[in-house]
Amino acid sequence: MSAPEAIAWAGPDILDAAPVQRAEGDLLVLDAQGGICCLDLRTQAITWLGTVALPEQPMEEEEGGRFWITPRWRLYASADGAFAAAVFDGGRHGVVVQLTEGCSATMPLDGGDYHPETVPFSACFMEVGGQTVLLHRTAWNRLDASDPRTGRLLTERGPTQYAAQGERPEHYLDYFHGELRPGPGGSTLLFDAGWVWQPVGVPRVLDVQAWLAGNVWEAEDGPSVQWLNLREDWNFPACWTDGGHIALGGMGDWDDEEFETAAAPPGVRIVDVRAGAQAQASARTLRMDLAPQELFSDGYLLFAAHAGCTSAWRLDTGERVQVVEGFAATHHHRQRGLLLEVAPRAIRLQRAA
Repeated sequence: MSAPEAIAWAGPDILDAAPVQRAEGDLLVLDAQGGICCLDLRTQAITWLGTVALPEQPMEEEEGGRFWITPRWRLYASADGAFAAAVFDGGRHGVVVQLTEGCSATMPLDGGDYHPETVPFSACFMEVGGQTVLLHRTAWNRLDASDPRTGRLLTERGPTQYAAQGERPEHYLDYFHGELRPGPGGSTLLFDAGWVWQPVGVPRVLDVQAWLAGNVWEAEDGPSVQWLNLREDWNFPACWTDGGHIALGGMGDWDDEEFETAAAPPGVRIVDVRAGAQAQASARTLRMDLAPQELFSDGYLLFAAHAGCTSAWRLDTGERVQVVEGFAATHHHRQRGLLLEVAPRAIRLQRAA
C-alpha cells in the first residue's frame, strides 16, 4: 500500500460520510450544520446538494460511551446516492432525504424510546427486486421496511407490542435490534447485531427478499432467520466477506457454564451465516496482534482498523500482508477500492490493495 492521500476539509466539521456512485462523485458527506455534499475522490471536486434539519438528540451526559457505543451522527446512503438517512447512534431520531433534485426530507425516523442508548440506530438501504428500500427500527424489537421516496410503510403488521398485563402476541420478538449490515453484491441477507435481556449479544441474519415477498412476520420468526453465536457484547466490528460469510470482531468462545465469553487473544471469527446455531462451532478464527475497531473486506482481503493503524489479511490463508501505520480506516469504498479515514477536518484515502 502507498502512503495515504489527504483531502483537507474547509467547511463545517464532518459528521460522517457514505460511499455512493453518483455522476458528481463517490462519497456523500454530512457536516455539522446539516449540509450534504458529494465529493469526487479522484478530482476532489465538491458538489453541494443541500441541507437537512438534524433532529435534536436529548441524551443524559452519562450515557456517552456506554455499551461499547459512541453517540454520534451517522450517514447511510443508497448505492446510487439518490437517498440518504441521517441517524443518531444511541438516540431515537433521524431523517431520510432524497437527493435526486436538491435535498428534501421524505420521512422522519423514530427508533422508539426504550433503551435506544444501548445500540446504534438500526438503518440501512437495500436493493430488493429492483427497488431501493429503507430498513429501519421503529421500536426496540421491531424492524420495518419503507419506500424512501414517499415514506410508505411496506411491512404493515401487528401487534408487535403488548402491555404489562396483556396477552403476548403470537409473533412477539424479545430482541433489541442493533446495527444493520446488508449483504454484498446484490445479496438480500441482512445482518443484525442486536441483544436480548441478560444482557447478552445475539447477532442474527434474515432474508429481506423473503420478508417483502410475502411473509410479513419474517423479521420476527420467519424460516430465513438464523441466530448466530452468543457473546457478551453486541456493538462490535463486523463486515461481510462474501454473500454467505461475515467476519465478527473477537475470537472468544461462549461459555455456557459461566455464561460469558471466554478470554481469547485479539482477532476475528469468520462465520458461515447459513449455519445458524452451529456458526460458532464451524467458524474459523484469525488471530491479530491488536483488537480490531472496524472491519472491511473486498472479498479477497480483510481490512482491520486498529488504534493507530490498519492491517490487511488474506481471507484464504489468514496471512497478514500489510500494515499501514498512522491510518485507522473508518469507511471502505468497495467499488473504488479505497479505505477512508474520515475525521472532522480531513478525509484520508488509502488504496485497498
